[in-house]
This record gives sequence, C-alpha cells and structure tokens, in this order.
Amino acid sequence: MAGDKQFFYYADKVSKQTGAELIVFCINPLEYTYFKSGFSGVSDSKYYNTSVGKKIRLISFYLRQFITNPSYLNRSLLDTIWAFASSYMISPDFLIPFEYISWEENTVDKILIELYDWEGAPDTKTLWRVGDGTAPFYNYIYHKVTGFSENDTFRSNQIREGILTRDQGLQMAMEDNQPRWESIREYLELIDLPFRETIAVIDAIPPLYERQN
Repeated sequence: MAGDKQFFYYADKVSKQTGAELIVFCINPLEYTYFKSGFSGVSDSKYYNTSVGKKIRLISFYLRQFITNPSYLNRSLLDTIWAFASSYMISPDFLIPFEYISWEENTVDKILIELYDWEGAPDTKTLWRVGDGTAPFYNYIYHKVTGFSENDTFRSNQIREGILTRDQGLQMAMEDNQPRWESIREYLELIDLPFRETIAVIDAIPPLYERQN
C-alpha cells in the first residue's frame, strides 16, 4: 500500500474538526485498477466500499506475503499498515463528482494548460499521472512482470465509456507503456537507488505469463 492513501484519514479528520457534512473527492473512476486486488485473490471492488469478508481475505494475503518474504518487514511497514487502514478501515461520507460527470481527458488537459499553465513531463505526451513520481517506476515493473500496467486499465476504461475507440486506446496504451527512463532515473535518484542495478533486478524477474502453474 502506498503512503499517499492517508489522504482518506486526513480528509476524515479535518471534516470532523470543522463539522463539514460532506467531503468531495475528485477521484477519477477511470483510474480504478482492479487487478491490484485481483492478484491477492479478491474480486473487483472499490476500496472505499469493500465488504468485511474481502478485507479479511486481503489482510490474510498480506500476512502470508510477510511471512514468506521477510524483506517486507522493513522500516516502511508501519506506513504500509497505516495506508491499508486509511483505505479500508475509514468510511467517510464523500462525494465523487466524476461518478456523475464524464471525465474527458482532452477537456481536463485543456483547462490545466490554458488556465493553470500546467507543466507536463518531457518523456510522455499525456498529463495523466505526471504528478506522481512513483508511477513511471512501478508501471515499468507491472508491465515487465505482468504484461500490462495502470496505463492499460486507464485506456481500457476509456474505451468502455466510449471516450476512445479500441484502436485509439490500443495505440495510446502502447505509447504510454514505453519506459519513461528520464522520470524513472530521477525517481531512483530521489530514493537513493542505483539506476542500472535496479533496472537489471527488475528485468531479471520471470514474467508471470511465462511461469509454470
């Protein structure tokens, strides 16, 4: 679990402190990546609306991973636990406007650029996810190990909503999944990991689709 999930906790905390009756989250429904919980054996579910049974199965899965791979027991563990609790144990009353208003990428990009002088990234054409420094790195891992990434689910959801044609979505996903080396290198420098050695370790992981059952 990523440490940014604590925004659920802080939004809930501030709403209680201020007496706000409603929290507005501008979450993009097209970003939902159900494959992440799917790898744990839990069927598709929005993390803010997950049944108790599925939460128990998720916890059981994580515990098994910790037991079988002690490397997970590191200084990030408490942050991971807090992120899980913020995502699955807090149920604030909130509204997601884009569950009622269509999230149109071109319209959003135009507003960001023309009204807010939004800065893009030099190694990608899209503005989606450019503010997340970890995304190019973990999506490189996803794509290398599983054959797909968040980019594929994002474009697939746009196709399902009729925003893109299948051909458009496939072409954009192929472009999006090209390794963003400049951003990956910058991120690894920030967290003090050697670029060449880190990429070599990732590339040595056997892809899931080639492993024997």
